[in-house]
Amino acid sequence: MGLQDAIRADADSWPGLQEELSRTVCGSAQGLRHKLVGYKGAKFSPEELAMLMLATGSRHTVTALARELGGVFLQLPPLTSGVDLSTLEAECQAVTMRLADMFAEIHRAVANDGQIDGDERKRIEASSHALREQVLRYLTLSFRLYAPLESQ
Repeated sequence: MGLQDAIRADADSWPGLQEELSRTVCGSAQGLRHKLVGYKGAKFSPEELAMLMLATGSRHTVTALARELGGVFLQLPPLTSGVDLSTLEAECQAVTMRLADMFAEIHRAVANDGQIDGDERKRIEASSHALREQVLRYLTLSFRLYAPLESQ
């Protein structure tokens, strides 16, 4: 998903009227619509993108930005929520599933002709990106659970 599609996905996740979201994010009833379509060169400021994500609770934009910059965005549970061994076990299972998904994508890609074409590579890279996100989430939660507070 590209950045513009991600911004639209965040806006589409708003359960109310788009005009309400527009007033919250842009300060006017039409600002959001104009910026979504680029009317007369209208663009979102970083503050507006942050407000959009905070208002909708959606994180497509920051995920797309991180991906474009070669990184990942991790939505972690609040520090006050309990992270315990069962949480880590579930995260470990998710890592295993993502790894299996990536291997399956590679197998599907080479099964028909022994090569990886452009579309197949994009699917493999997307699967690989999801795996990296999951591994980082597992590590972060592990450190939260097991690392002494002064080393965090």
